[in-house]
Amino acid sequence: MADPKKKTSVQAEIIFFVLIVAILFVFCYHYAFADETQTNEITGNQNTINFGWWGNDERHDYTLQGIDIFEQKNPSINVNCTYSVWSGYERRNRIYMRSGSEPDVMQINYNWISEYSPDGNGYYNLYDLSDYIDLSSYTENELSYGTVNGKLNALPIAYNSVVFFYNQDLLDQYGLDVPKTWDDLFAAAEKLNGIDEKVLYMNIKHVFLTLIAHYEQTTGKEVFDENGNYVGGDDAIRDMLTFYDKMIRAGVINTEQKMDGNDFMAQKTLGSGFWASDADRYCEPLSDAGVTVTLADPPAVSVSGEESSTTGWYVKPATMYAISVDTQYPEDSAKLLDFLVNDPQMALLQGTEKGIPVSRKAQAVLEDNNAMEGYGATAGTYVLDNLDSLSLMIPAMENTDIIDAFSDVSAQYIYGKCTIDEGISTLESDWEDILGGGE
Repeated sequence: MADPKKKTSVQAEIIFFVLIVAILFVFCYHYAFADETQTNEITGNQNTINFGWWGNDERHDYTLQGIDIFEQKNPSINVNCTYSVWSGYERRNRIYMRSGSEPDVMQINYNWISEYSPDGNGYYNLYDLSDYIDLSSYTENELSYGTVNGKLNALPIAYNSVVFFYNQDLLDQYGLDVPKTWDDLFAAAEKLNGIDEKVLYMNIKHVFLTLIAHYEQTTGKEVFDENGNYVGGDDAIRDMLTFYDKMIRAGVINTEQKMDGNDFMAQKTLGSGFWASDADRYCEPLSDAGVTVTLADPPAVSVSGEESSTTGWYVKPATMYAISVDTQYPEDSAKLLDFLVNDPQMALLQGTEKGIPVSRKAQAVLEDNNAMEGYGATAGTYVLDNLDSLSLMIPAMENTDIIDAFSDVSAQYIYGKCTIDEGISTLESDWEDILGGGE
């Protein structure tokens, strides 16, 4: 007969072990997903506002320096900072917005305006705070990017578009010119046949935007209309899925499952397509290693020997600043927002890390101090030079659910898990559900 004391002892040990594992799980989960927060000591009669953003360590460092300067200039305002990398930020922002717990001042993505403020009431109307925010640094057209129903929901920080950079040393090594057309990409892939390198690295969002560009260039038709409705029918999805499959099989790009954000920097691809605001991050490691990096026009269809380099390619505000509609301190929040986009010291700290600033005041400071340098400035200048010929991005084009649905279906098609017609039917149904039936 078993000893009851020994049985009780074993049960106690099991319970203790389970408790320890549970505690460790909660601890690890918290630190894996929590934002970093800087809470400053409150002294005297101060109002406390919260400011949230995402980015890399460089952005965190200079933004925190800027907040210190802002607080010195505004001793009655205390700023609590919450920041993290992009991963998971959108999910947390969704929770914040739906629970009304978003920061007073926040960095937002362009497409969030249509998602969280379709009627213009989801964010504070900045026109009501124009006594504290100098809007004269922006043109009416620039202000329109953040305006819904006559209410200014957000200010653009910089412009963004997909840009293409190439490793000139690798191109020279393989006897290749910088690709200009879609055909050039496939010709380069053929030259690399049997070699580990691919022609391009792009994440799935930029692949998606590239496939839209190819379809719109080759057909002259739109994938999404200006209201965010999917208008491509069967043809657009068919072209996007088949061209994606063709690029993978030819070796132009890797499958999504094999894509690695370090491939371009590790010289495993000839080039890369990414946001202009990320140019420093992708190009500086190569430059530091002595590699020549070349900016090129995005791929285009050759028409009578001439390339239409911007057809099908889109531009958007890189990121934007908005104020919570529920803030208790709108004037203080407005002072902080104005500082972030217009203050000379903040402009110098930020430089072109987010791209060339839209604010004319910030631009002038950078020009006067010869601070328009680096790959970010090169990419930003390229976007500005082509601004008139780039189309304004439709928020649906970078809707996470839209792209995730494409990712799922394209993987099934590429790996032979569904036919092209099945893929088309599934995507059309998924996108209709996501976009609310086009309404």
